[in-house]
Amino acid sequence: MSLTTAGAIRRFPFRPWVRRAGLSIVIVAAVITIAIVVALAALPGARYGWIGERFVWVYIGTLWIGGAKVFAGTWRPIAEVGEDGLILRPLHQFRERSVRWTDIQGTEQMLGGDRLIVYFDTRRGMRFVALNLNLVKGRKDFLALVDAKLRTMGFQERFVERSRYLSRQSL
Repeated sequence: MSLTTAGAIRRFPFRPWVRRAGLSIVIVAAVITIAIVVALAALPGARYGWIGERFVWVYIGTLWIGGAKVFAGTWRPIAEVGEDGLILRPLHQFRERSVRWTDIQGTEQMLGGDRLIVYFDTRRGMRFVALNLNLVKGRKDFLALVDAKLRTMGFQERFVERSRYLSRQSL
C-alpha cells in the first residue's frame, strides 16, 4: 500500500467509541459535581463529611480533566502518514509527535498486541512514542503504510520472543 499522490497525507481518525468514552467521563463528572453542589445547598453540614475531603475534589477534577482531554483529543486524527513522516497523537500525551521518516530507527509491536512503539532520533538523543492501535480506525491500513514505507527504506523485520521489530539493517 502506498501513498496515492506526491505530498498526500493519509489521516487515521480515532475510533468512534473513544470520543463517546471521553464524553461519558465528562457526563459522570458533571453529575457528581451537580449532586455534591445540591447536597451542599440542601445540607450545609455535609461539607464536614466525605464531600469535604480533598481526595473527593481531586478525583472529580481528574475526571473532568481526563474526560475533557479524551473528548477534545479525538477531534483530530490519532495518526497521519505523509511523504515526509508520521504525526502521532497518543491520548496519554499532551502534545503530538511529528517524526520524519529519516529519524526513525525502528518500531516494535507485540505479536497480536495492541501497541506500536516508534523509536526515533532527536537532537537530545533517542526517543520513542507509543501508540495504542486499538484506538486507530483503519489500524491495518495504518500499519501496512508504515511497514511499506520502512521496508522501502531498507528496514528489516525480525522477531524476538513475542515482539516484532522493524529496524535498520545492521552493518
